[in-house]
Amino acid sequence: MKILVIYQRSGAGISVIYKRLICELAKNAEVDVLSDQEDIERYTGCGIRNLYTQPYTYNMKEWDRKFIKRAGRFLVSEWWAHKVSKVIANDYDVVLSCLTSTQLLPCAGGAYIANKLKCKYAIYAVDAIPGPGGWTPPKIYKWRMKAVRKYFPKADYVASSNKHMLDFQLSTFEHKAGLISNVLLTPSPNETYEYPISKENIFLYTGTLYGLRNPRYIISAFKRILATYPDAQLLFVGKVLELGDAEGILTAEERKRISILPHTDDLGALFSRAKVLVDIDADLEKDPFLSSKIVTYLKVNRMIVCETGHDTPSREMFAGLKTIIQCDHNADSLYNGMKRALEMANEQQDYSERESLIKEFSAEYVGAKLWKDLLKVCGKQE
Repeated sequence: MKILVIYQRSGAGISVIYKRLICELAKNAEVDVLSDQEDIERYTGCGIRNLYTQPYTYNMKEWDRKFIKRAGRFLVSEWWAHKVSKVIANDYDVVLSCLTSTQLLPCAGGAYIANKLKCKYAIYAVDAIPGPGGWTPPKIYKWRMKAVRKYFPKADYVASSNKHMLDFQLSTFEHKAGLISNVLLTPSPNETYEYPISKENIFLYTGTLYGLRNPRYIISAFKRILATYPDAQLLFVGKVLELGDAEGILTAEERKRISILPHTDDLGALFSRAKVLVDIDADLEKDPFLSSKIVTYLKVNRMIVCETGHDTPSREMFAGLKTIIQCDHNADSLYNGMKRALEMANEQQDYSERESLIKEFSAEYVGAKLWKDLLKVCGKQE
């Protein structure tokens, strides 16, 4: 079978997620990759057949926005795909577009190329598109929904990264007859992190705080933690956009116990120092997003405190696990959870309870699931 995978990199780290799936697909099929920018060295030893790149500029993106608002189509993205279609192979069985809520070029481009080549069209969306519940401003929500209603009905296959997200996505467009859909969890990195129990009382949050992820509750809870553990630290790694709240909650001395560190892909040293890992979901009930960092957290032998709403993917997937403490969006719940996590982290815990989840998030498992789905879409046998 021959597969063309389309994704938009544009400097986004999410492309490493796509690469994990692409390398798994390449174990079974002839896979080509099309992106706006990419480096062939990233695929060394992966087994892909061809890498095509076609630049997509900020100016082109702005024109796409204008056209989707007025004409309901990403005309520039379709033109981008038209140019590429002249140089790529023309014998694909399926075109697979990988999408985020802000990267819709592969959606329009994939639909165009699949239609031109008369092959099957598949979509893998790592985000809910458009992000519901306040994630997306109303005007942007409206034009992104136009894109979904224009291009998703052309798909023979749609996958999302958790069940809540898939249910939302399937409600946003008119389905093609015989549409196949499934959940493809975000594939995890291969690394597993095993460290001795940390001697430092460090809470660690990795990743960007933005949008509806509100740090105010955890800062308030951390203030109470300091009353019992004055040596405790709260570390944020990456961009933190809303920590101004800390000034109204913590004293000058307490603020010294919070550090914001620059982004790094090498988290091992920080994981080894941390006693508790922190995950913060959107301050929203029934939020369909599952944070990407939790996929890595699962593979670290550390307690996890997860701040989340109710009826969320986190609540469903981590129910019953002793080493993941789920807290509400309020300071009391977080204080109790953080305190309990510190106490438990001082003793060796049975992190093997996460093994079945870790398997479901593995690139090998998720890739095999996608491969079987694409075979079904194309009416082929293994």
